[in-house]
Amino acid sequence: MTPDDIFALYEWTMGSCFRCADQDVLVSRVGSIDTPAGDTYQLAACGSCILALENERRRIAARRGLDYEPGTVGL
Repeated sequence: MTPDDIFALYEWTMGSCFRCADQDVLVSRVGSIDTPAGDTYQLAACGSCILALENERRRIAARRGLDYEPGTVGL
């Protein structure tokens, strides 16, 4: 699967990447954090970080003998 194939599996918007801290870049939502005060913060990652997270998921799946399904970071 090419990077473009993986990118096509996500919805993109302008924002900031929680992982590398790049700002005003295309990002995709990958989760949220709930604080003890009851606030919820959305987490989004840029394309480079999405690819790094997908590669890590692929390696973990291979190590555990599981199927790897791209496009589900944060789900």
